Amino acid sequence: MRQNVISTVGPMAHTLASAAPARPPATKDNAAQKLLRVIEAVSNPGDTHRLSDLVTETGLAKTSVFRLLSELSASGYVSRRPDGSYAPGRALRLLALKLTAASDDSDLIGVRLRRLQDDVHNTIHFALRTGDFATYVEKIEDTTPIQIASRVGGQIPLHSTAIGKAILANLPESEVRDYATRNGLRTRTEFTITDVAALLADGRLVRNRGFAIDDQENEEHIRCMAVPVFDAQQNLVGGIGITTIAPLVPREKLESHAPLLMTAARDLTTLL
Repeated sequence: MRQNVISTVGPMAHTLASAAPARPPATKDNAAQKLLRVIEAVSNPGDTHRLSDLVTETGLAKTSVFRLLSELSASGYVSRRPDGSYAPGRALRLLALKLTAASDDSDLIGVRLRRLQDDVHNTIHFALRTGDFATYVEKIEDTTPIQIASRVGGQIPLHSTAIGKAILANLPESEVRDYATRNGLRTRTEFTITDVAALLADGRLVRNRGFAIDDQENEEHIRCMAVPVFDAQQNLVGGIGITTIAPLVPREKLESHAPLLMTAARDLTTLL
């Protein structure tokens, strides 16, 4: 249709129109493209990324940007600061760190966790807080024939796992109560903490001794110890833990590894 209109202007115009490469028809961004545009905007240099700034940077509707930011915040890829601005979250920073690693040998987080596993000879997990759960991002298997049924990408509850309780212990009491109200403290085993007062008391114990214990509270026959992990700006990002088979590893033996676990957590802070 365009060529027919131009051809009425004259033969030269018709020739130029015919020679010009055809442009593909304009299409709206699909969901993935919109998501990537928001991630790119949040990751741009600068201290302040308010909702209005991100709407301008992405060119998307305010409601779309807000919805995508909410989804990214819930999964840990974006964090919302107290002043209402947005910044790259712990999951996004860890992903960037992994992508910049040239090989397994240069994956410093993995190297450090493997060294911890060599020291304690049990399975090691590193999980990031993603909303009301923690999500495994690293798992270093023990070499024993008995394997722990967990996987990278798997989500775990906060109130019944060692990593989760290490995270909750370092949140304000109001946030712990809100978590309990939103999710309920669901019974996983006969040892699960299902009362918010008991959970808060456990958190005080965790802060005093520096580590959390899940003594068959999430799964029968599984005993874990974990400590919180903070990034270089001292933001709480998640936790690392040692997972054992309860009948095979006494609790006293597991707790004897606490200094090694705390040292590893401090080392991870320098990498995040």
